Amino acid sequence: MRVSRGFAVLSLTTAAVLGLSACSSDDAAKPDRAVESGTTAEEVVEEQGDFDLTAEDFVERVSAAMKAQETLTIEMTTTAAGVTSEAVGQVRYVGDTQEMAMTMSAGAGAEAGMATDIEMRVVGGIVYMTMGELTGGKFLQIDPNDPSDPLASSFAGMSGQLDPTSALTELDGAITSLEKAGEPEERGGALAQPYALTVDTAALETTNLDGSAASLPAQIVYTYWVDADDLMRGMSVDVAESTVEMTFTKWGEPVEIAAPTADQITEMPSF
Repeated sequence: MRVSRGFAVLSLTTAAVLGLSACSSDDAAKPDRAVESGTTAEEVVEEQGDFDLTAEDFVERVSAAMKAQETLTIEMTTTAAGVTSEAVGQVRYVGDTQEMAMTMSAGAGAEAGMATDIEMRVVGGIVYMTMGELTGGKFLQIDPNDPSDPLASSFAGMSGQLDPTSALTELDGAITSLEKAGEPEERGGALAQPYALTVDTAALETTNLDGSAASLPAQIVYTYWVDADDLMRGMSVDVAESTVEMTFTKWGEPVEIAAPTADQITEMPSF
């Protein structure tokens, strides 16, 4: 199915973001201190001190801060093969698992015979996806672990990335360096330090969109914007001829994530 590659890009990005929540200490994160109106960046830096994340503690500290907030909103822009797609989603951390609701506009999908607007929810490890008219306005129900499900293989990677333990283990073991990439700047409603995080793709068990490491470079450099409370505020990456830009806001605010009701679920149509 032609929408599968679009979700493969989303799946890879999810690994970079949600994977960080996989293993965190029980220590409460510091309260979120966004840049308030009338407060200058210099005043915030003076109050909050240096941004001091390292390659050794990046995953632990950022994941602890994320889990302590429990919810967030994500805005994402992806450009691949000259086509730009935009997505907005909400994430909720429930213990050591994550739930997600996301709507994606597939850019020039109409000309390619693809759904132009796609909504996806991940609840209880099950993926629910609607593609507008292609699915009659209803949701497909996909169990990534069900070998009899014809769509399972397209989402098997996402299931693993939403597994807290495996996702963090893969990412943490593949980080080769973390360096500051410029001065702190406002991102996602807070003053945030940009960091260049380098990942060795050979060290990842699952490394690319198609399942083979050959199509990826030897390393991938992500730019993460992290505020003084260790909360992720932005991320960007160029990989597999795709560019992804993400912004993270509304940490700790209420979200609406729920599985569709039985009458909203349909069988996979013939394409």
